[in-house]
Amino acid sequence: MKKKTQGKKTYKYANQLLIQGPKICLELNNKGYREIPEAVFELADLNCLFLLNNDIERVPDDIKQLGKLEALVLTGNNIHMVNKNIFTLSKLQVLNLSNNEISSIPIEIANLVNLNQLLLNGNRLESLPHNIGDLKQLRVLGVNDNILTSLPDSMSSLGNLQILGLERNMLVFLNPSVCKLTKLQRLGLSGNKMTSLPHAIEDMISLQQLLLSDNLCEFIPIQIFWLEGLIELSFSGNQLPELQADIQNMTQLKALGLSHNKLTDLPHELMNLSQIEVLDLEGNMLTRIPEDIANLYCMKELNLSSNRLTVLPDSISLCCSLECLSVINNRLTNLPIELSTLQKLHTLMISQNEFTSLPVCVGALRVLTVLLAEDNQIAEVPETFAGLSHLKHLNLSVNKLSSFPLAVCKVKSLEVLDVSCNNLIAIPNEICDLFNLMVLNLKENLLEEVPPQLYSLAKLRGLDLSDNALSDVPEEVSHMTSLRELDLSNNRYSEFPKTVCAVPNLEILRFDQANGVKITSLPNEIGSCKARELIVSNNLLKTFPKSISGMTNLTHLYADHNEITSLPDTICDMQNLQLLHLNSNLLTTLPQAFDQLIFLRDLRLYDNKLRVPPMDVCVSGVMQPIGLFLRKAFRRE
Repeated sequence: MKKKTQGKKTYKYANQLLIQGPKICLELNNKGYREIPEAVFELADLNCLFLLNNDIERVPDDIKQLGKLEALVLTGNNIHMVNKNIFTLSKLQVLNLSNNEISSIPIEIANLVNLNQLLLNGNRLESLPHNIGDLKQLRVLGVNDNILTSLPDSMSSLGNLQILGLERNMLVFLNPSVCKLTKLQRLGLSGNKMTSLPHAIEDMISLQQLLLSDNLCEFIPIQIFWLEGLIELSFSGNQLPELQADIQNMTQLKALGLSHNKLTDLPHELMNLSQIEVLDLEGNMLTRIPEDIANLYCMKELNLSSNRLTVLPDSISLCCSLECLSVINNRLTNLPIELSTLQKLHTLMISQNEFTSLPVCVGALRVLTVLLAEDNQIAEVPETFAGLSHLKHLNLSVNKLSSFPLAVCKVKSLEVLDVSCNNLIAIPNEICDLFNLMVLNLKENLLEEVPPQLYSLAKLRGLDLSDNALSDVPEEVSHMTSLRELDLSNNRYSEFPKTVCAVPNLEILRFDQANGVKITSLPNEIGSCKARELIVSNNLLKTFPKSISGMTNLTHLYADHNEITSLPDTICDMQNLQLLHLNSNLLTTLPQAFDQLIFLRDLRLYDNKLRVPPMDVCVSGVMQPIGLFLRKAFRRE
C-alpha cells in the first residue's frame, strides 16, 4: 500500500523530474510554495532538488530522508534558520542558500565532507562558522552581499578552494589566513571597507582574478604587482591619485579596471602591458593619454569616459584590435583622422563632448554597428557617413541638427535611430529607405508634419513623435503592422487622431498633452484600438465614450489631470483592466457595477470630489469596500 502511495506522489511531479544519466533531479522553481511539499521527501532516490524563488520559510526535518541528495538549491526564499538535518546529507556536493534571510550557519556544516560548492550570497551573515576549514573538498565559496566583518582563521585549511566571493560585505581587513589558499584562482573583495591587503597576498601564486573595486584604498599594495599570473585586476571606485610604475610587472594582465579613482596621469609603464584587452579608466581626471598607448595592440575595449580630455593621440589608431571605444563626457572637439584605420571598431561612444560635426573618420569605420553621439553641438553629418553599411544603432539626440541628414537615410542597415531634441523642421521622403528601422525617436523637434513615406517603414516597432507641432496623423499609419508603441504627446492636435485607432498591433499609445493642445473628448473609434496601455493624462476630457469597453486588450489606463465628471457604465465591462489612474479630476461618483473590475489592482482617485463612495473609502484602492459601499448606496436610492 505504501509503495502505491509513493508511486502516486512520484507521478505528481513527473513533469518536473529530470533524468540525466544516472541522476534524478526535481525542479520546483517559482511555484509560490511556503513550505516544501511533503511528497518531495518520498523521492528517496533524488539526487538534485531545486526550489528557487519560492517563499519557503523553513526546511523540515524530513530533509534527512533524501540521503542520496547531491545538490540542494534553495535560492531566493525566506529562510531565516538553517535546519541542521541538512548537514546529515553526507553525499551533498552543492548547497545553495543564497538570497534568503540567514544570519548564522551552524558548525555542523563541517559534516558535509563531500561539499565542493557552498553559496550563501545575499543573506545576513555577520560571520562564518569557526570550523569552516573542515570542508576540505570545497572549491567554491560564495558569501557576497552579507555583513561579514571578519573571517575565521580556519579559512587557511580550505586547500582546494579555487573561487572565493566576499564582495559587498563590511570587511575592513583581509584575514592573512586567506593568503594561504595557494590554489585560489578568483578572489572577490569589491564593495568592502579595505584600505590595504596583507603582505602575504604575494603567496597566492595561482590567483588569476583579483577584484578590489569600491573600497577605500589610496594605493595599490605593492605585493599585488608580484602576482605575475594575474589576468584580471579590478581596482575601480577607490581613491588612487596615481598608478605605480610597478604595474609593468603584471605582464599577463588582460583586464584592468581603474575607473572612478583620482588619476591625473598614466605612467608609461602601463603601456608595456601588451596583453591588455580591456582597460577601464572612466571617471578619473586625465587630461592626456600617452602616445605609447599604441603598444597596447591587443586591446579590444578602452573606456576613457568622464575625464578631462581635449584631444586623443593619433597613435591610438595603432591599437589595431580595438573593438569598443568610449570617450563620453570629455571636452573633445574632434577625433584623429587616423582613427579610420581601426577596422575592427564596432562600437564608438562620443556623447557629451563638444563636437560641432560628426568626425570625418567615422565614415571610414566599415564594421561600426553602434554610434552614440548625443549631447554635443553637431549641426551636420558628412556624406562619407553613408558608407557605414553595418551600422544598426545611431544616437544623434540633443544636438544642433536643423535639417535631417540625407546621408543617414542611405544607411539601410539602421535599426535604431534617435534624433530627438534637435531643431528638425522636416523629415525627408527618403526616410522610407531605412526599411530595417525598428525604433525611431523624433521627440522634441520642430516638426509640423511627417511625410506619408515614414509610415511605410514595415518593421518599425517604436515611434516617438512627442513634443513637436504636429496636428494630423495620416491614414497611412494603419499600414504599420509592426508598430507596438506610439507617442503623440505634446503636439497641436485639435482632436484625438482617429487614424491611430486602426493600427492593428499597437500595444502602447501615449497622448499626454501636458505641454500640448488639450483635447476635450475621445472618439467612438477608440473602442477599436488594440492597445493594452493608454495614456491620455493632462487633457480636458469630461468622460470616456461608451465604446471604450471595446478596448478588450486594455490593462493600463492613465487619465490623470483631466476634467472627468463621470465614468460610463461600460467601463465596468473592461475585465482585463489592472490599472486605472484618475487622479485630479472632477469625479463625484463611480458606476454601480464598478466592483466588476475584478482584476483591477492599482486604482488611483486622489484629488477628486467623490461622494459615492467617499474618498476615505476609495483612498486604499481596494475594490471590496468600494463595491460594498456602492451597492448599499444605490439600494438606498
